[in-house]
Amino acid sequence: MQVETFALGELQANAYLVLGNGTNLIIDPGGDPTRLAARIERIGTAPAAILLTHGHWDHVAGVGELKDRFDAPIYLHEADRFLYEHVPAQAEYFGFRAGPQPPVDRVVSDGQVIEAGPLRFEVLHTPGHTPGGVCYRIGDVVFVGDTIFAGGIGRCDLPGGSYEQLIGSIRRKILTLEDAVTLYPGHGPPTTVDAERTSNPFLQ
Repeated sequence: MQVETFALGELQANAYLVLGNGTNLIIDPGGDPTRLAARIERIGTAPAAILLTHGHWDHVAGVGELKDRFDAPIYLHEADRFLYEHVPAQAEYFGFRAGPQPPVDRVVSDGQVIEAGPLRFEVLHTPGHTPGGVCYRIGDVVFVGDTIFAGGIGRCDLPGGSYEQLIGSIRRKILTLEDAVTLYPGHGPPTTVDAERTSNPFLQ
């Protein structure tokens, strides 16, 4: 499996392109996805899915363009549908612009396994940053969205956020994983479970 990172949009949110054995899929395409789309076109195979960790505008604003180009199914947790369906208002609140996004195709739930060719992702529901925030685990890699960062955690002061929920989610779903598991966050560099367990100031 290969992971390619694209920092997109005004807030430089990480979008990920995951490739493996002739299959690829997209995680969290926010902002202008032109570079990401060009890379997919060079690969020559349409993505099998667009997986969304949560419904904040900076992580989903490129979904519509990619859906138009590649017609990949969109996956999101039901509890974040209210955010996803109000992307323009979210962006405006922060002083930016984003258009409405196409409807979600498939709803994800905790423990669900999503199969895309040879790639198998387990859904971990991690509410707190948003009610429907999820992480996607494949092997020794987890795409954690804005649940946790290298040395930080997601903000909890936006609609639907809860500090208590977020810390609980991290302790139950992330810190219980193996030390060497790599975490790919929604912003900033990757980290590991061990690094965050031992040095993240919010978790001590």
